[in-house]
Amino acid sequence: MKNPKLKTRIVHSQTKSAWNIVGEKLGGKYKIARVPYLTIENNDISDNNRVEAFEHASFISYCFNNSDIICE
Repeated sequence: MKNPKLKTRIVHSQTKSAWNIVGEKLGGKYKIARVPYLTIENNDISDNNRVEAFEHASFISYCFNNSDIICE
């Protein structure tokens, strides 16, 4: 597996119900992944989906940010 050597961060999408994993390097690929979640007004399921989506986005970002350790 090739090491992407890419640092990322998580931001909320401005137009969709989703978390975006974006690259931090200027001039590099900006959006790496999108983790969408379901939204229903006044519903606990929506909050759970949002939290779960953030956990998944955190995992993806962690893998990119620690690719040196993972690819050993």
